[in-house]
Amino acid sequence: MSLPGWPARVAVVFLVSAGLAAPASGQYAERSALFGSGEPGVDVSGRSVKNPRVRAVHTDDPTLEGGTAHLIAKEPFLAYQLGRNLNFREFRERDGTFSVGGSQLLTGLGNLAGPMPDDTTAKITAQNQASCTACHNQPYGNPGGGINFAKDSGRGRNSPHYFGAGLVEMLAIQVRTEILHQLDTDRSGWISEAEAAASNGTLLVVPTPGATPLDFGDPRIDPATGRPQFNNHIKVWYVDARGQWVDDAVGVDGVNTRGYNLQLQVWGWGQGIERELLDEETGFLDLEGGAAVNPTNRAFLWDPWDTHGGLEAFDPTSLDDPENDGVSTPSLVGAIQFPATHQPPDKGPAVGGGAGFAPYSLGDPDNDGYETEISEGDLDLAEWFMLNLPAPAFAGTPAEYDAGLALLDGWDCTGCHVADWSIRPKTRRPELQGTGMTQGGGPSVTSSAGGRFVGDRRLFDVEVTWDDADGRLEGKLVPLYDLQPDGTHARRFGGFEVEGLFSDLRQHELGAGFAEFAYDGSVQTLWRTAPLWGVGTGFPWGHDGASLSLRDVIARHGGDAEASRALFDAAPVAAQEALIDFLRKLVLYDIETLPCDVDGDGAIVEHFVVAGMDTGPERFNAEWLFTTPVQIQGPVINAEGESLTSFAATNLSAAYGLELTYRRDTDGDGWPDVWDPAPNQAGFKNGVND
Repeated sequence: MSLPGWPARVAVVFLVSAGLAAPASGQYAERSALFGSGEPGVDVSGRSVKNPRVRAVHTDDPTLEGGTAHLIAKEPFLAYQLGRNLNFREFRERDGTFSVGGSQLLTGLGNLAGPMPDDTTAKITAQNQASCTACHNQPYGNPGGGINFAKDSGRGRNSPHYFGAGLVEMLAIQVRTEILHQLDTDRSGWISEAEAAASNGTLLVVPTPGATPLDFGDPRIDPATGRPQFNNHIKVWYVDARGQWVDDAVGVDGVNTRGYNLQLQVWGWGQGIERELLDEETGFLDLEGGAAVNPTNRAFLWDPWDTHGGLEAFDPTSLDDPENDGVSTPSLVGAIQFPATHQPPDKGPAVGGGAGFAPYSLGDPDNDGYETEISEGDLDLAEWFMLNLPAPAFAGTPAEYDAGLALLDGWDCTGCHVADWSIRPKTRRPELQGTGMTQGGGPSVTSSAGGRFVGDRRLFDVEVTWDDADGRLEGKLVPLYDLQPDGTHARRFGGFEVEGLFSDLRQHELGAGFAEFAYDGSVQTLWRTAPLWGVGTGFPWGHDGASLSLRDVIARHGGDAEASRALFDAAPVAAQEALIDFLRKLVLYDIETLPCDVDGDGAIVEHFVVAGMDTGPERFNAEWLFTTPVQIQGPVINAEGESLTSFAATNLSAAYGLELTYRRDTDGDGWPDVWDPAPNQAGFKNGVND
């Protein structure tokens, strides 16, 4: 039995057998060898990265096999897995990590970078991680968090998990759309002086029908500063009379700048209050701080790859701004980017493209000799993985959830930790006719639009619920696409109810308990409302990871949260413990071993057969859903004489499409043949030189 549009290629057979070992956590270096091969790169758990490092080629033609448009349209689960592997891969020196050996040799590993508000003190320790999973790894092998890293202060910053990353990004872009609909009355895609002045001074967004509106601030322009007074989680840039962004502007002056545009940040705890600083290189005033770090999942990828890994991304997608209004056309995955505030480090020059496929870059900003360290196609795949990541879960019954929610409501915690949001379905809006704004079609919005709801852009959802009888979390894979006759997967772009997020997507003053004394002596007490989903797995807690218990992090709440904290303190101990127990049940989980109905037959079987091999209990593993699924090695005998199952792949090349035209890398140097100047001569730096 299969769901409509679900791959019929996954067969389920009930077997009577024993001795099958559950997959364990693996490492994230490349481990593609088979058990018994005598090679060092073996991982019987199957969790390590199996595929070799080959730069992905960005394409916009799905018929170009192995290009990213083809993978997302026709091999979407392979695209997801390749994005997963990029997120978790331990990059090596031969991939260009850390700028070691180039002009930054003396300041490469662990160098200080980025100015604090005093424009002198370094903000962060850069070039200190070889993999995203070095920080985002609780539970290990998943996009978790809970690891502190050096940033802003001696107490560090706590890495957030990014389960449900696609949902959060879609909500942030939707809030921007809502704001533009309220303020941008001429549908130009930006807010003029007159439009800002016409506002009543409040900006209300309703998270879900019937919910209390959330105030995102005052859109009117302050005559003293030339800037609107939004909630600090909104980042603003300033535009001229045509709506084109002025990169050295710090406000609306009525001459060079006549309005503004905006984004809602997706990632980051907060960067403090926006301050004017004099840029000593340009002589212009600049704005530092404010909002958070990254406005999209794509920026969340290329920014830390550069900052922490010394891997510089070449990404024309993030810079594709034909109207020069600071908003890009959508990525291949469907998300607009914001080049007015966030630009990837490698600007080219570009060479080597062709009909339907993108070029690579000869640029080498860090002068280490390695070109196109992260490609535009790499970002397509890693962004696709983030878009489709499952959300956290509640490890309890519906009655327990409702009781915990009632406690949060009663203490007004949900005034900030807003439980639920609605993603609006894709719409066609008659009022957009004649405005130059996109209607209908795929997920795209033009950069001028910002005004059309694009719907849920994911390919699938994993519904995770608590099975009280078995005492475990269980999943159900739900397709959000329709399979077309030509093999493409047409996403539906419908609506979706995001339940249990527990964030208002704003920043708040949280008082002395959360005060951060930065390296330069500045003090910050303004932080985003951390989503509570996954908080039960979130040890330690707080922006600085300084709280070692849920009770402690609650006790630190002050400022805007003072009244709610006081209500918690005054409540009976039993009620306090009930809330903490509720929070403990808002959990992350190991995505790839979660018992999950992946074939839609309504059951989770104990012996799930893929490509003729018993893979053990049915679970969500994207490798089982490839057009050519991974075939595991199967039963083996280890050195202790024990029988177990090896999940190493016997058909790696076929399953991972290593011979597809735009993925083929004949000489194994990480450069696909379509880009490689010398496809038969290994050269890790640029296709020619080692």
